[in-house]
Amino acid sequence: MLRKFVTFIITFVLGVCAGVFSHSLTGRMPHRVNNDTERMRVTSPDGKLDAVLLADSSGGVLGGIFWSVYVVPKGNSVPDDPDKRLFFADELTKGRILWSKPFLIEIHYDKASIMHFRNISTEYENGVGYAELRLVPSSEYSLMTPEGGWRPDN
Repeated sequence: MLRKFVTFIITFVLGVCAGVFSHSLTGRMPHRVNNDTERMRVTSPDGKLDAVLLADSSGGVLGGIFWSVYVVPKGNSVPDDPDKRLFFADELTKGRILWSKPFLIEIHYDKASIMHFRNISTEYENGVGYAELRLVPSSEYSLMTPEGGWRPDN
C-alpha cells in the first residue's frame, strides 16, 4: 500500500514538473526537430540578408505554435541552432516582418507573448553584416489592457 502511494506521489510530482517546465524546455530544443514552416521571408533593400519568420506547430506538451525570427544571408536556410534566433514567441497574431531600411527589420504584430528578443544580428552570426530588429505592436498595448488586465480575446 505504501509503495503504491509513493509511486503515485512521484508520478504526480513528475507530471507537474513536466507541465511547468515543458515550455522552457521546448524553447531550448533545436527547432528542426519540430514542424517548423517558413511563414515569411523578406530580403533586405540592399539584397544581402533575409529576415525569416518561422512557425513551429509542434507546440510542445500543451500544443500551439511557437514563432521565431532569424536573419540569414539571402537565400540561405535557417540554422538549426535555436541560439541564433533573434525573436521567440509562443503567441503572435497578425505577425509580419519588413525591412524599413537596409539594416533595420521591423516585427509587426497585434499581440504577442514574447519569450526571447534580441535586437541585433551581428556579422559574426549571419556572415554578412549588422542588422537591427525593432518590435512594432499595432497598439500601445498587446496582451494587457490600459488598466493592467488581460485582453478579453486572450
